[in-house]
Parts: sequence; structure tokens; C-alpha cells
Amino acid sequence: MKKIILLLFSFCFSVVVFSKSEKVNYFDVKSVVEAGDICRTEYIYSPVLPLNQGNGRFGSSFSQLGLHVPPALSQSDNKYGNTHFMHIEHYGRGKFNADYLLPLLKIYWNNVFSSISSYRQHQSFYDGTIETSFIDNGHSVKVRTWFDALDKDLSCISIDTDKNALYTVVLEPEKILSLHYGQEVSQSVSIVKENSNWKFSLSCLGKQFVFFVKTNAKGIVEDGKLFLTIRGKNNNIQIFYKGKSDVSLVQSLQQTKDWWHQQWEKTSCIKFSDPNVQKMWIRSMALFLATFNDDKLGLAPPTGFAGNSWPFPFPQDLSYIHSVLLSTGNMDIAKSWIEYFSERIEGMKAYTKRLLKVDGILFPWVFPYGPFEGFHDPIPPNKFYYEIHNSGYLAKMAYETSIYVNNVEWTKKYALPLIREAAIFYKSISYKESDGLWHLFVEPSMGQDEKGGFNQKDYLCALYSAKYCFQKAIVCGLDDKGEYKKILKDGLAFASLKSEQGFYYSCQGRGVKDFGQQKHPVQLNELAFLPMGERVSEEALNAYNLRYKITQDAQIPYFYGWTLGEFLLAGSRVGNTDEWLKDWNNMLKSDYIDPNYIQVYETSKAHNMSYYVTTNGLIVQSLINNLVCDWYGELEIAKCYPWSDVHFKNIHSLMGVSISGSIVNREIKLYLHAWKDTSFYLRGKKVTLKKGDKVDMIFNL
Repeated sequence: MKKIILLLFSFCFSVVVFSKSEKVNYFDVKSVVEAGDICRTEYIYSPVLPLNQGNGRFGSSFSQLGLHVPPALSQSDNKYGNTHFMHIEHYGRGKFNADYLLPLLKIYWNNVFSSISSYRQHQSFYDGTIETSFIDNGHSVKVRTWFDALDKDLSCISIDTDKNALYTVVLEPEKILSLHYGQEVSQSVSIVKENSNWKFSLSCLGKQFVFFVKTNAKGIVEDGKLFLTIRGKNNNIQIFYKGKSDVSLVQSLQQTKDWWHQQWEKTSCIKFSDPNVQKMWIRSMALFLATFNDDKLGLAPPTGFAGNSWPFPFPQDLSYIHSVLLSTGNMDIAKSWIEYFSERIEGMKAYTKRLLKVDGILFPWVFPYGPFEGFHDPIPPNKFYYEIHNSGYLAKMAYETSIYVNNVEWTKKYALPLIREAAIFYKSISYKESDGLWHLFVEPSMGQDEKGGFNQKDYLCALYSAKYCFQKAIVCGLDDKGEYKKILKDGLAFASLKSEQGFYYSCQGRGVKDFGQQKHPVQLNELAFLPMGERVSEEALNAYNLRYKITQDAQIPYFYGWTLGEFLLAGSRVGNTDEWLKDWNNMLKSDYIDPNYIQVYETSKAHNMSYYVTTNGLIVQSLINNLVCDWYGELEIAKCYPWSDVHFKNIHSLMGVSISGSIVNREIKLYLHAWKDTSFYLRGKKVTLKKGDKVDMIFNL
């Protein structure tokens, strides 16, 4: 029989009572998720942030009028990002032998809407739908879009209008594609009727692509475009990538709603007292679930299926989201990523050997959608592709996933090989010098701070990664010769980077020249990316206190890339509530997010690079760590707590428990459920549980 324990805390464990489990107030998930919904009631005759949807394989952003921005207006109306369909398998290998995710299709109104009233656009995150309705010159129009959550190659659109209204919708694959690195690529387009479907055949970069459109609207083909006549109710458009399907529109909508409802119920949920924090939580979680799944077909770029800026996936950025997937119970997705990477070990080893002439795995800055064979042959596009810290993040993802999976055979097959090869890589570029310390150097190489110089010695970020990999290799029994233990005992070359102000410089050779000029404050690594020990180091704490001086333009405030997200996460783990609130408020002040808390820009004021899911990952990690932090090998509750009250459900911890509860009027109520045999410290006292044990705890903040 499962053990149920009630623990009443004062400052320490003053009372321990074994009794019936106290019921935790499990709030209504549906109402909490709906608090994040986007509801617009005013049509604006100027560019507006589009709304993003997807199913982890197929996705898009949609404009104010429910479809995409017409090509004729793209230059002006794409101010806040692209609107077109993207599919994870729709890619080609182009310049530099790199893989580029390609835009699939645009669908847009062929009509000009000059008088719009009774406007309403509603994105339901609980249902996974966007509904847009308005009156156009006395005629009602309603558009609903979704991406099927089960048949993931399917996108659906339904349009209702007055029976006397007449509209035209255009489906257009682009004939000229402007790709990264200055490429302009021609694409041939063929559209033919095939029974009840329209077959679209595309040819680009030597690859052939096919998708089908099924609709009850009358259509004609002109100049490589399909024109559909929209009149009356129930105009249905279904887009099937690759193949055909018999799934009806009604069935697709219902199974999509059901999937989202079930996913929200099993995903960790937090009910915040601050409505803007609540919006950021729900909308970020929805963005993760719309952008990633467990298909193992490839991983989305940093702006997901919005298709802004980069057409390739960045593994470093993915690691910022991976931690969220683990702690929110989305194990199927997180686990599949490790399997996906592990199944490509030989390709990564060959890639590393060819580019750096060393053993092990340099986790690529950009991962291919296709095979590693020929990828970036003969060389990658630029110096940023040689960031040598990345392998530490691969090891962390593998190691932490293995803890959650809690299966020896899975760990041996998928996680340990990745940790082994990451450690081998850092050993391959480590050298003991006359100072008695182990230094890192390899050519070509680059650090995590993209303004920190090329081919420098002892990149701080790489030292952190090497230390982490050596530590975990030892823990996992991968140090047969004792080499990693010896390196750690002698010491990696952190001391050679120590500044007079008590923080580490970003690398050898540049030192003080980088101070105040860094794009990213890599000195916060041990607070944000790779746990180094049981407590924060003096150097990391000094760097945190100086973070606005270390980083270029931060004092304006203006932030590059994911920098402000890193500030927030570091603050959560330091436990400085006032400084955390300063960083949180700077998101709006610096134009890092839109005024309605819908999404995050890649950089302050970079409006066209919207839906930067990378930083969403850091922000959500921060929100979780404010409440539940296990970064230092113990369970810390409300370490950085800036709100009046909060309720939370099923936050998963590396300590082996899922945590639910509330903080109200400074009283903390916790409900722990052990998902494995575990022992950990909480408020200075050891808690030991068997798998399945449930524990209620009450104490004051």
C-alpha cells in the first residue's frame, strides 16, 4: 500500500505526523488555460502581430483576417513576421550544403476589405484553434483554422460567409524563394485536379515535393495558383502534406480539441496571481506544444513554424526548451530528442573529425534536417558554426532525460553514448600547461558570446561544458582510465580568466576588451545552463550583480538574442526577487516582447523576428524555478517569489517527485508524489521516499 505522509513544517521539521493525505486544491485547468487566450476586438488598418499555430510538424502564423498576408502586401505587412505554411519535412539542401526549411504555401484573400466592423479574433489555446469573424460591407465572414493534432500532415480551414457574398481565396506556392545567405532559388509549380483533390507538385533544390488540397469550394488554376470561390457556409479547405487522407473536417476538429484538452491536463500547470505572468506561461507552453513533438522527423528553427529569420534548427536553443519539457511532464517529446540525437552519433563524430580533426562529438551549431553525409561540405557558412560549448548542452539533455526516464537499458542505449562522446570531445581539446591547469583550444573555434572573438583560447562557456561533461562521465561510469577525474582534480583553466572584479572573462586573449561589449553574458552559465555544484560560486554571483555592465546596451535597456531570458533564469537561481522583477519589467521597457505578452522577439525591437521560442524556454524555466528549484541538488520552494499567491500542479523535479500545491498568504502547501525511489533535502532536512509515496507538507514562506 502506498505510504501517505503529512509533514507540518515550522522553520525546521518541528512536527512529523503520519495521517491521511490532505487534499490539495486542484484548480480547474481549463479556466487557467483560457486565461491565456488571445481576444482581439478591433481591426487595425496597419501591420499587426500574426497569431501562431502548429502541431510540431506543420504550422503557420495567421494575419488579422484569419489567413495569410497577400504577397503584394508582404513587404509592408510582414513587419511582425512571416505568414506562410511551414512543414518540418519541407526542406532542401542548398548553398554551403546546408539544409534549409522552405516555405510551403500562402493562402490569402484575393479581395480588398475596405470597411470592416464587428471584428473579433480569438485564439483558443485550450482547443488549439483560431477563429476570426468580421462584417465586410454588410456581409459576415468567419474563418477558423487549426492543425490536426493526430494527423500531423493535415491543416484545416473552414470559412463561412453570407449566402449573397462572394469572395476568392488564393493558394499560392512561391515561384522564387529568397533563402538565407543571399540565395534566390527558383521553384517550379504544377497544380492539377486529381479526383476530389487538387495535387500540388513542387520542384526546388533538386527535390520533388507533393501535397494535396481537398475542398468543397469551386476552384480554377491560373499562373501556378489555385483560386477558390467562397460563398455561403461550410467552405472547407484541407491541406495534406505528402499524401491524402479521409479525415473529415468535423473529425479533424474534434480530435484536435480532444488532444489539446488531454495535453493540458497532463502538462504541469501554474495559476499565477499576475495576469501578465499567466499569459506568458500559457502562451509559451502552447508555443512549445505547437512547435515540437515526438516524431523524430527533425527539430524546428528558433522561431518555429512562424518561419522568421532562420530556416535551420539550433541545438543550443533547443536545450533551453528541453528542460521545460522535462519539468512540465512532456517526457515523450524530450525523450524523443535524445533518441533522435543518439541515432545520429556516427554522423556527428564524422562531422567533428572532418571539421576539427579531433575525436568525440562537437554538437553542431546547426543540425541538418537530412543526413550528415555531405552536410556543410567542405565548410560551414561562417565562424559561428564552430561554437565548441554546445556539446555540454547535449550531455545535459541526455543526462537529465535519463534521470526522468529511470530505465537502465534506455540510458545505456541512448543517453550514455552521447555523454561519452561529448566528454571525449573536450578531452581531445584539453592540454595541461605549466600553470598546472588544463586549458582548451582547437582551431577553428568560437564561443557562446558571438562578439567574443574567433579561435580564442579557453572560452569560458567551453570550460563550463568540459567540466560538466567530465563530471557526468564520472557519475555515469564512463571514466575507465581516470582521465576525467585527474583533469578535475588538477583543475580546468577558470583561474586564468579571473578578473579584478571577481568574475571570469569570456576567454583568453580578449579579457577586459570584452567587458561591456558582450552580446551574451556567458559568465552566468553556471546559473542558467549547466549546474556546477551545490551552491552558487562567488564568480557567478559577482557576474550576476554586474550583468547590466557586462552586456552591451543592457543599461539602455536593450537586449540581444536570449540575453534577458538568461538574466531572468539566473535571478531565479540566485533568489534575488527585486532584481528578478527588474529584469521582468525590462521585457516591456526594452521592446523585447509585444505589449500584449503574446510572444518574444529575438532581440529588442526586432519585430520581424517574432515568436523566438528560444527565449520563451528560458522565461518559462525561470517561472518554474521561482517556485520549484532543484538546480543545486536539493528541493528549494519559492526561492525567488515575487507574487501574492500562486497555485501549481504536477511540476516534475530531478529529485524524483512531482510537486503540486499553493502559496497563499505566505503559507506553503505542498503535495509531493514520488515517481521513483528517492532521497533529497528540503529546508535542511532529508526526505526519503519510495516510488509511489505521497507526501503533504505545510510550512511558511
